[in-house]
Formats: sequence, C-alpha cells, structure tokens
Amino acid sequence: MKNLLKKYIKKDDADILHDLRVQARKKISLLSLENKTDKGLENILKKSSKLRDTDVLKCICKKKKIIKYLQKKHKKLRKKFLKFLKNFKNEIVEKKFEKQALSLEKCKNLLLDSFLGQNDKTLHKIRIEVKKCRYTNPSLEKYLKKIQDNLGLMHDYYKCEKLMKKFGYNPTKIILKKLKYLNKAEKARKEFIVFLKT
Repeated sequence: MKNLLKKYIKKDDADILHDLRVQARKKISLLSLENKTDKGLENILKKSSKLRDTDVLKCICKKKKIIKYLQKKHKKLRKKFLKFLKNFKNEIVEKKFEKQALSLEKCKNLLLDSFLGQNDKTLHKIRIEVKKCRYTNPSLEKYLKKIQDNLGLMHDYYKCEKLMKKFGYNPTKIILKKLKYLNKAEKARKEFIVFLKT
C-alpha cells in the first residue's frame, strides 16, 4: 500500500490509482470480519472516488467537449487528493455497530432477484456488496468477479449516459452498451445461483 501511495504521488496514473483503491477495499473487507475498519483507507476510497470516475469516463465518453471537461475536473480533484495523501495515516478502529458477516448466505440473498428492471443506483449498491462478498469469500471469486465487473461497466456507461445528455449528445450507443453489460451481469448472476444449488 505504501509503495502504491508513493507511486501515485509521483505519477498521475489511472492504473496505480485503481490498484490503490482495490488494495484499500480488500483490507477493509478483511478487517470487517474482525468487526474492525480502517478510517484512513475509508477516506482514501471516499476522496478518490470522483477522481477515479474521471479516469474511467475519459476512456468511454469520447467527445471533445466531455474530455476537456473531465480533464479540467481531474486536475482539480487530483490536487485535492494529493493534499489529503500528504497527511494520510492508517487508523484501525472497532466498528460501533453489530458485526455483519459477509457470509455465503448474505451473498446468495443479495443475488436472488433479477438485475433486469432494477434502477442504476440500486444495482450500484448491489455491486458494492458483491465486492465485499468477493473479498471475504475467495472460493466464490470466479462468479462474483464476473458479476462485479459487469455491473461496474454498466455503471460507468450509466455515468457516461448522464454526461452525454448534459452536453447535448445523443446517448443511444452508450445506452446500448450499458444494457449489454447489464445482460452480462444478469447471466453471471444466474450462473452463480445455479452453482450454489449444485
């Protein structure tokens, strides 16, 4: 984690930021099994979330006006994030609420209902929970990663769709890509449920 922090401070690199966020999530998920969390890592995730969005959206919203807007936003957000990182420290604390085990049963219940017809915000919340389940149930990696990745791509295209509308572009192609990843996520969800029944 320290090496990733040093690398990102030196170089504005989307892959390094992504790796940093993944490591933070993994550590937080594992700490949750002990009814603990790391406030420092939680803040890294919180304060780099919109910054990470600009990296992703620059790759999929390929309109000049949007890219220019995202580059400007990215510069401002990175400056704020680097300021935060200068004083970063880990702060492991006990959770003040009852432990919520990210068990196989919780994962299963989370994924019983179809993704089709659910709104983007609900699906994004499901993705966050799937991510926690994945990090604390390594035996389910194959299935949960597929669900997480496709819901994540769907959410990225949802955000791009909003930007396209904001800047007056036709978002039809983006909506079709969003639906493509939603259908892939739904297929992966069904595979996971079948796996649990075997």
